[in-house]
Amino acid sequence: MGGRFGYFAVAGFVATVGCSAAAGAPAPDGAPSSQQASVDDVIAFGDSALGVACGLPAVGPTGVPKPRGVAGNLKILNWAGFKGAVSYTFDDANSSQIAHYAELKALAVPMSFYLITGKTEASNPVWAQAVADGHELGNHTKTHNSTAMAADIDAATQFLQSQFGVTVWTMAAPNGSASYIPFAKDRFLLNRGVAGGSIAPNGGSDPFNLPCFIPPAGASASAFNAQIDAARSAGNWQVVLVHGFTGGTDGAYQPVAIGEFVSGVQHAKAFGNLWIGTMLKVGAYFRGQKLLSSVTPTVSGSTRTWKWTLPAHFPPSQCLRVKVDGGTLKQGGQALVWDSHGYYEVALDAGSLTLSP
Repeated sequence: MGGRFGYFAVAGFVATVGCSAAAGAPAPDGAPSSQQASVDDVIAFGDSALGVACGLPAVGPTGVPKPRGVAGNLKILNWAGFKGAVSYTFDDANSSQIAHYAELKALAVPMSFYLITGKTEASNPVWAQAVADGHELGNHTKTHNSTAMAADIDAATQFLQSQFGVTVWTMAAPNGSASYIPFAKDRFLLNRGVAGGSIAPNGGSDPFNLPCFIPPAGASASAFNAQIDAARSAGNWQVVLVHGFTGGTDGAYQPVAIGEFVSGVQHAKAFGNLWIGTMLKVGAYFRGQKLLSSVTPTVSGSTRTWKWTLPAHFPPSQCLRVKVDGGTLKQGGQALVWDSHGYYEVALDAGSLTLSP
């Protein structure tokens, strides 16, 4: 189904939903034709009761017993059960990214590439390979103008769709310009800005102006590591933005040495409890968790029901991982199957969830 990456890890933090208790190896080959739920982060599919291939990476040891307590206390696992999350992003389709793609691929983690589609480099076959390898291609406009223009954004989307056969779900605003925010809301799941910071689960980060870390020119691996360590300690999502690598002639903004970048990614992987995923996949989880967390369940006897409507431009086949003290969780009249890693997977497409004794 196209996913290529993921690792086992221990479970992380949880966020409580408005509900009171009642009395590392690649997946099999197969190039995806679009950037859907199965594009990245897959070790094994955890199918929901509705037959949705959630495409979330496995986390934690197996053998966790199904809860047998009183039905209630629904909790959403932050970052799918990982202690934190990291997304590595690249802007501009710079030639030094192309030149070092082999080293990036060898890291075996999904990444997001935001292409300026008006550049010659945007037609390089390496991007088709990136899609086949499970990475995300995103919109960085056709011309990289600091003032947003609908035609410029849409031309980039059309190029990516026609050239690489992908559905474009996310964008990165050129120079982080706030003028792109309203346009992004009308077209995408999220937009990455350029302000510093990390993203807390259920926090107040604007999904259409997400912060990131841009390393200084020539940054050492320790500079990357410090950002990752801080985000992990806080239980947050850290987005990293690199424009290119030293030694090239593309004029990349604040380039870094490929070896230092590789060392930084290896540092993040070594923890074993960080979710390294694309902007699409981690961003969908972030937005889905905030949505379900805001829902007040209706009560009928001893059964609680949560209902929601997905926002516009939300990708299909996305899931959340949840726990309860006990009882039966159902979607579409079918009981959810307990995953022995310690959670249920809830399909967001279903639009409802029930919990009964």
